[in-house]
Amino acid sequence: AQLIQVEHPAFQQAMRVKVLRPDGLFFSSAIQLPSTQAVRAGDTLLVHLYFRSILNTEETGNGFATVFVQGPKPEYKKYLIHEINATDEWKEYKLPVKITDDLAKGELGLFIGAGGGSKKQTWEVGGIQLLNYGDSTALSALPQTRASYLGRAPDAAWRKEANERIERHRKGDFSIQVRTADGQAIEGAEIQVRQQRHAYHFGSVITATLLTGQSETSEIYRAKVLELFNQSGTENDLKWGPWENEWGDKYQQAQTIEALQWLKERHFYTRGHVLVWPSKKHLPRSLLPYFSKGDPASAAPAAKQIVLDHIADITSATSDYLDEWDVINEPYSNHDLMDAFGNEIMVDWFKAARQNLSTQQLYLNDYAILSSGGRDRTHQQHYQDTLRYLLDKGASVNGMGMQGHFGRNPTSIERVHSILDRYHTSFPQLDIRITEFDVSTDDAELQADYTRDFLTIVFSHPATVGVQCWGFWAGAHWRPEAALYTKDWQIRPNGEQWKHLTREIWWTDLNGQSDAKGTFSGRAYYGDYMIRVRHNETIKELQFQIEKDDANRFEIQF
Repeated sequence: AQLIQVEHPAFQQAMRVKVLRPDGLFFSSAIQLPSTQAVRAGDTLLVHLYFRSILNTEETGNGFATVFVQGPKPEYKKYLIHEINATDEWKEYKLPVKITDDLAKGELGLFIGAGGGSKKQTWEVGGIQLLNYGDSTALSALPQTRASYLGRAPDAAWRKEANERIERHRKGDFSIQVRTADGQAIEGAEIQVRQQRHAYHFGSVITATLLTGQSETSEIYRAKVLELFNQSGTENDLKWGPWENEWGDKYQQAQTIEALQWLKERHFYTRGHVLVWPSKKHLPRSLLPYFSKGDPASAAPAAKQIVLDHIADITSATSDYLDEWDVINEPYSNHDLMDAFGNEIMVDWFKAARQNLSTQQLYLNDYAILSSGGRDRTHQQHYQDTLRYLLDKGASVNGMGMQGHFGRNPTSIERVHSILDRYHTSFPQLDIRITEFDVSTDDAELQADYTRDFLTIVFSHPATVGVQCWGFWAGAHWRPEAALYTKDWQIRPNGEQWKHLTREIWWTDLNGQSDAKGTFSGRAYYGDYMIRVRHNETIKELQFQIEKDDANRFEIQF
């Protein structure tokens, strides 16, 4: 980095930064500017700066960096994280931030992170200010540069390509033959084709206590589950602690089974989360005495069998109700069990799961593969290496679970597609599922647009099998601002987009008549259908499925 002279109405100096080793996270290499005054909890600050790209080889032509406001060690609490990007023209940014702690002069820092990319780049930043408006100014009262993402433009090139892939990979031709009992073609029969359910999974996790409850809220909750989704699973009920009743009376095994049975009776595709979340903070309290503090290698070997016993217990109890499982969750940052007993135990977990799950799909699930701007290269490589290790060791891995928690700076749409391509190319035999989707921001328009575009690009990729929201109602959501419905059941713009795409745009209802050969043909999204045929005064109905790699020819006789 070097200080240079520039010509700009607001400033005459700027910092030029050459990013020569782009790997790593945004906070691993950053310009650091400590605060010149103390701040107090409740203070509202404004980050004000200008940014431009000087040299980059990104396809978009945009350089990027990450602005973050951070407290002191050891917590390094981040009060703001915002990606900035620009072409070679100066772009102004105004970013309000609320401080929630008392911090002395110099303890709060404004940082501009250079990491998190795959290509070298050079950019400049100038006119930097961190302004404190005290505790009497609301965030909403300050000017703000609205966040966005690359690929949001209505005429973005990726849209045409994605729609072409959807037409190619998510729809199939079908024909219906209408005949008399002796085989004569019937011309002019009136035909209605109505889609009942998607083959693709559009889902959300649920809470068992709400799904099985008797309150008016539970009634609405169940109705929305049926209206919006065809795939589901529990958010917390099948985690080890809740399963062992360590989380209180809201989590009971009998209640969990009742919720899963409710879903299966209504033909939902169901998934379990999670068999092993391999860090001490996510293991049940009963297992913690087997570990020595600060010395993973001294963990008692008996813990290995306890994990296997848990897998056997929970899979045998739920195998009739679940179609797939996350066997391991977040091994990149949760690895106490592997530190204690070696990576081989991950293979043992998959093999143990397969004992009671002979036909179910088994997944490795992790975060920051698609989020974090899609630039967490170390995390992405660890995920790829772990998958390769498991497969090489004979683990029965069927799918790649990629979480999808996005914030105010969601990953560019084309970057999402390139990441999906990367893993599909590396593991063409494995399905890809977005297991935990939400967009957490107070910008409702951005949230809705990204929901629309993310669903579109994922649905268009032939390796994906579904998108599962990590909750849908603000009254039962880990990030209420990300829910599709408010707490009083008002649908949000992102919920409107979900419904519009999954039940209108990607939905097939057709009307027509049989031709001279008694045939009615069309093209429809893969899924379950009801056909209603009227000939003279007689009406007949037929349920059928339009499936991939099938002739999809059907016949109705009068």
